[in-house]
Amino acid sequence: MNRALNVWYQDRKVGRLLDSGDGRMAFIYDGDWLEHGWAISCSLPVNETGDFLPPDLRGHHFFANLLPEGNARDRLVRQLGIADDDFTLLETLGDDCAGALQLLPEGQVPNVSSNALRPLREADLITAIERGRAQWLDGDDAPRLSLAGAQDKVPVRATAGEHGIWTFQLPESGAASTHILKLPVRDLKQVPLLEIYTTYIAGKLGLPVAPVRLVRIGPHIASLAERYDRQSRDGLVSRLHQEDLCQAQGRSHASKYDAGSNAFSELAAVIQQHCQAPAVDLQALARWQIFNALAGNADGHLKNLSLISHGHDGWSLAPFYDLVCTLAIDNISHQLALPVGRHTDPGNLHRKHWDVFAEQLGMTTKRIQRLIQEQSSALSENLDAWHRNFIEEHRLAGELDNAKAVIARQIGKAQRDWLP
Repeated sequence: MNRALNVWYQDRKVGRLLDSGDGRMAFIYDGDWLEHGWAISCSLPVNETGDFLPPDLRGHHFFANLLPEGNARDRLVRQLGIADDDFTLLETLGDDCAGALQLLPEGQVPNVSSNALRPLREADLITAIERGRAQWLDGDDAPRLSLAGAQDKVPVRATAGEHGIWTFQLPESGAASTHILKLPVRDLKQVPLLEIYTTYIAGKLGLPVAPVRLVRIGPHIASLAERYDRQSRDGLVSRLHQEDLCQAQGRSHASKYDAGSNAFSELAAVIQQHCQAPAVDLQALARWQIFNALAGNADGHLKNLSLISHGHDGWSLAPFYDLVCTLAIDNISHQLALPVGRHTDPGNLHRKHWDVFAEQLGMTTKRIQRLIQEQSSALSENLDAWHRNFIEEHRLAGELDNAKAVIARQIGKAQRDWLP
């Protein structure tokens, strides 16, 4: 255990992350944090030994889940010229992760009042999009940053100007970002627009969502998501602690699509045990999955659900994010990431599947039927107007016709097959 990183929450040391060899990491709570702090994860309680050492990989999984995945990770490793292992990546990227924790080398302390920012030019963003290299933006003296996921995501400070023109800055020296700028990637250029549209529809239905805006970068469309894990006061941006549902269950990020047929039973157990208002959060979770099925979002996996920490007072379900009508995208999986009643085909759901879903959440079938009816009826009555308003506001043409058709088809299936 030669390499170590200190884990910080604001100006308090939480513990140490250790490279234990063989690609595995250990996490050890600091003694003072064990006495006065709170569990940084539902899967890392402070009332155990405080040491999460291999072969117990809960500590490893929690921190590895902060890292980019898939092609985004591969590109980052190549661009930085570093070893492709979790500890090395966290050592390089741990200064601005999702949530409030910062991972810093021994002897370095966080600058909680840092407001260091570097302007980000539109020309640089256009180059990054066209080269397919968002991390190229970092330059030679790159800020530490990490956002889990497979898309090209850039954590930025974003400011709205006149006529809807946004300006962007890259945080440096430990400064916190306020938004996530998602750039279009080759072969999936429509994803940012689909995310903005799907999130817009969810918001119209009253779901708690993290706001996402459309921004034009030259000829390209990108999405700008407001970070729910950041808070601004008097010009200073502070971090709010959160974790995704892979972390909360001590799972590897590789299992985000492999939750099993009892996924919602397990999610309900986490919410019942750890959340301040479990009944409220369980209903929100039910509405999220109903919306996924209605809106054709087959990519609602475990890392697209998160909990916000309230310290000693427990957790609450975070606003919803990464909502995308994936059924409108060719050549990707159209099977639900999390099953409805052990069934993953969104085009062939029936009432019996939703009845099992209700049982898994510990809710009555009548309650789930009412939630389905509310969403499907609202969509049936308003989709045309909402779609038209969105198209007019953003000066679009037929780019979203397929997504609207998917939602209309799912509404018909819901009213025919999901309800009594």
